[in-house]
Amino acid sequence: MQAQNDTLQIYDIHLPDPVSAWPPAPGWWLLLIVILLATVAAFFVWRKLRQRWQRRSDCLQQLQNLRSHFDKTDAQACAQINEILKLYCQQYFPQTVALHGQVWVDFLNQKGPVPLFNNQSARALAEAPYAPPRADWRQHYGELDDLLALAQRWLKSARTDQEKTVRQSLAKTEAN
Repeated sequence: MQAQNDTLQIYDIHLPDPVSAWPPAPGWWLLLIVILLATVAAFFVWRKLRQRWQRRSDCLQQLQNLRSHFDKTDAQACAQINEILKLYCQQYFPQTVALHGQVWVDFLNQKGPVPLFNNQSARALAEAPYAPPRADWRQHYGELDDLLALAQRWLKSARTDQEKTVRQSLAKTEAN
């Protein structure tokens, strides 16, 4: 037997180091990457939408300026309305630069929510910029104010194919 002096040498309990928050678990890294990618994508979408809104706003402003400065002949003003509409469409539909006549009017009616250009307004857009000056211009093509109002209304309501696709997909998800 051993002597009573020999006591067991017991050391105090050592707790492990506290769990560190760094480095994060792989799931947190994945979440961070997803958030960064979503932020970058949202920025680019916002920037593209802003450019579209700016183009539409610029074209509407040009139409408004045209309305306040009717110092041109009716045929020249009609040609300028065509030019402004083509400038807007050029961003989304590059093939519209070559369109003219009834094909151009049909394109505009197809891209609007409802066909706006019919009868005199369609004839004015299709023929007036290319026709010789007429004494009975307003009787044949209608009032320039009406055509200008229709062009502004079309610009405010026109949808690109991309916007239509997004709206259709949103409508399908809401229906489900």
